Amino acid sequence: MVNLYQLQIFVAASERGSFSAAAEEFNLTQPGVSQHIRVLEETYKVKLFTRNGPRIELTEAGRRLLEAARPLIEQAALLEETFSAGLGEVRGRISLIYTRNTTAGLYLLPALLTQFHRRHEAVRFSVAQAGEETALEKLQDRATHLALMSQPPRQKSVESLLLHTDELVLVLPAGHPWQNTQVDLINLKGQPFLMRASGSETRRRTEIVLRSVGLNLNDLEVVAEIDSVEGIILAAQAGLGIGLASLVVVQRFADAGQISYARIKLDGADTGPGFDLKREIFLVRLAAAPGIERAPSLERLWEFLRYYLQHTNTSFE
Repeated sequence: MVNLYQLQIFVAASERGSFSAAAEEFNLTQPGVSQHIRVLEETYKVKLFTRNGPRIELTEAGRRLLEAARPLIEQAALLEETFSAGLGEVRGRISLIYTRNTTAGLYLLPALLTQFHRRHEAVRFSVAQAGEETALEKLQDRATHLALMSQPPRQKSVESLLLHTDELVLVLPAGHPWQNTQVDLINLKGQPFLMRASGSETRRRTEIVLRSVGLNLNDLEVVAEIDSVEGIILAAQAGLGIGLASLVVVQRFADAGQISYARIKLDGADTGPGFDLKREIFLVRLAAAPGIERAPSLERLWEFLRYYLQHTNTSFE
């Protein structure tokens, strides 16, 4: 007979795309994971995965089992959490997804999660990265509890908390003449510039602010396109160029004396409604729905963060 542990291994392999990743998560060998999957296949008399090089892909039967297994695992975890909460102990595992547009949230959440964990030491966390659309899909599929997103989704099936309002600043090498000043956008023309990769929110904002003063990317001397905020900062630290990045992240490196930064002066720019260099980071979860019970650990964390954000004068700089 199939047991819950085997289903958990199957779900992990499905979501992570390899048996070796599932083995690492469950502290097993890869042959051990293969054996558990083989038992499932023999029990249900179906093939659950096909191999594509080092990756595995679900068959149609595998997709059906995944859809059925997730709520079973969730209900089992909820049952355990509910009885533990009834005995006065909040326990469980809370999963969170962030996107490349909300990496700054990883610099904010640890301090908050630490405070929560001190109150509820039996709660564990798992954090993974995904695309913005994938993050929303995983929320709706109940494959994750929380997601950090750059915009609150419009769907009525989710609710959000504003975690932080961030700002894009100009990252400079340490000791740069522009350090701690306000820089006019027009002065970026001809400067060696570090650009975020296409598709990022920072790239989109950069293009908007340039257009406000009649510039475009061709007016900058783009020396590198980099797909992470840390990459932009490290390249600036090495002297490769300057670029826009999240103040939350930049501040950590600046406080250590590794880089410096300046703010962009927008006065006089031809700005439309809502134009600025501010960036909001939202914490999103599924909204309450009839017949769906939330895990006590998730409820406690959400209420803790809501209260903290509403009643604490917090500075993340």
